[in-house]
Amino acid sequence: MRFSDLTIAVATAAFLAASASFAADLKIPPRMAPEDISVHKGPPNCSRWTDACVNCSRGAEGEAPVCSNIGFACQPKPVRCLSPAAPHGESQKK
Repeated sequence: MRFSDLTIAVATAAFLAASASFAADLKIPPRMAPEDISVHKGPPNCSRWTDACVNCSRGAEGEAPVCSNIGFACQPKPVRCLSPAAPHGESQKK
């Protein structure tokens, strides 16, 4: 019984040492944002957008965007457009 316990302990130690040396050889690139769009500025030609934490909307052309507050434990995702902006003059037809 003792011999099998010793064998398992030695095999486990060898496995952990080998995996540590393989992990040291890995080259992990730094984390980069997919796009450099600020959630508070928003993508161009978009009237509503989100990063899954903050929801923003833009009214008439030239107005500053209005955004919600972020939750305290939210993990932002890439900014995505929810509603494209209306072409010039189309929003005034109503």
